[in-house]
Amino acid sequence: MGTAIRSSGHLPIARGGVPQAPFAAALILLAFAGLSSRIHAQAASSDELSCREFVQKFYDRYWNQYLAKMKDPKFSLPGVEQVLRAKPPVLSQELIELIKKDEKESKASGEVGRLDFDPFLNSQDPQGKYAVARVEVGAGTCKATLSRAHIVAELTPAGSSWIFMNFHYGYYNAAGKKDAPDGDLLQILKQ
Repeated sequence: MGTAIRSSGHLPIARGGVPQAPFAAALILLAFAGLSSRIHAQAASSDELSCREFVQKFYDRYWNQYLAKMKDPKFSLPGVEQVLRAKPPVLSQELIELIKKDEKESKASGEVGRLDFDPFLNSQDPQGKYAVARVEVGAGTCKATLSRAHIVAELTPAGSSWIFMNFHYGYYNAAGKKDAPDGDLLQILKQ
């Protein structure tokens, strides 16, 4: 009684009148959809990890490795010039050109340029370790939120690595209240 029977050349019918082939096909599709979403999640996870690692290594080389030396009055942080000379570049060509232009204009005028702060640390007097707190990858970009100075670094893939496209800043006072409208490095350099 529990065996499938042929009904005039159509699909096998199980007990209860449910076609077996469409049911099996639906199960296969559901399984494939689940596998596909797991593969997609793993790929996103891989991008998130590589972006997080890239940004953390940048801050470890740029700032964190010098924390112990900062109390020495003779020590001078290598600074922005080190980043501009990095090979392979870690900044977009647009950022490199705009920072160099600002430095050139500042030297020519003898005035402080648009960058009167460290653009990667969002501070004139940085303190403490900078660490990646959160990473979001989507639509061809990575946004890495730093644990200090209200910075969100925006990156794009560059070969098997990443490149910084912009740095977004939030401005808050000591009480944690919004101090000024948010800004970003490209906006500041293009003023």
